Amino acid sequence: MLYFQKKKFQYAKEKGELEKQYGEQLLQSRLEMQEQTFDTISQEIHDNVGQLLSLAKLQLSIVEQNEVTDKTLITDIKSNVGNALTDLRDIAKSLSTSRIQELTLLQAVEQELQRIARSGVIKCSVEVSGNEQQVAEQKKIIIFRIVQESLQNILKHAEASIINVEFDFLTEQLKITIDDNGIGFSADEKVKVETGLGLQNIVKRSALIMGKATINSTINNGTKITLIIPYV
Repeated sequence: MLYFQKKKFQYAKEKGELEKQYGEQLLQSRLEMQEQTFDTISQEIHDNVGQLLSLAKLQLSIVEQNEVTDKTLITDIKSNVGNALTDLRDIAKSLSTSRIQELTLLQAVEQELQRIARSGVIKCSVEVSGNEQQVAEQKKIIIFRIVQESLQNILKHAEASIINVEFDFLTEQLKITIDDNGIGFSADEKVKVETGLGLQNIVKRSALIMGKATINSTINNGTKITLIIPYV
């Protein structure tokens, strides 16, 4: 009787610890997503909106100096201002704290890849197989942060020109593959890379939501991260 009581107490304690870790990781994921969003917005305002408006200002100066109105130039100015407004609307949407809740996981990842592709440096694509299924709300936030962190690792370290993300909606679990054509790393570097904070977070967070993350890479032949996570 004492043995079973002890086991019951131990189980309750372990369950409580897991729930605490889950809550902490959920909060941490939310904060990191918010921080990443602010960093991206700052960069987009500087790189996209700022440049478009600076160009429009320069073009208006040219129109002001010319005695004859250049209709083609005015059309270009209208186009640049319109593009700047479109970018600002997208930025305003991304500031919404409920943005991820309003989207499916697939839609949220697609938006993230569209944002990366706007730079024109990296080509991004999404492939989907199976019928899309809903992921539990709290789990969706952590999965999105895992994918977001994987993409940031590619941008920072991989020197890639192509990113491909595959969603495979299986019967009871979701398989996500994040593939790039970057510099990769060798088997000797694998331990060092996996103990890095970014990839450690990917593995730990996947395990916390009852999933599994595997990381495979070949030198000069890119890296592939595979996530297999139950829907609930």
